Amino acid sequence: MIISRYLARKRVAAGMRPSFRQAWLPVLADTAAIGLVLSLIFLPVVSATLVMELSLVWRMVVLFVVIYMPLQIVVIFSTVWAVRSRYEEKDYT
Repeated sequence: MIISRYLARKRVAAGMRPSFRQAWLPVLADTAAIGLVLSLIFLPVVSATLVMELSLVWRMVVLFVVIYMPLQIVVIFSTVWAVRSRYEEKDYT
């Protein structure tokens, strides 16, 4: 989300339209970065839910909020910025 947003805003301001690869590689980088961060916190979060003796339903809720939702937010916003950077307005006049 950070890399793709930064590059997309820079490209839109400059008025350049990136290629497919130039637009989507930052999305891949953002996804890999958030995946690495979430993989590092996965086991501590699971361990914390075990120590707190949460039921299965609450463990699933915690993992959904801590792992799944941030991943989806980053992927969605990165995708939006990639699409914005490639958008070309058509003039029908």
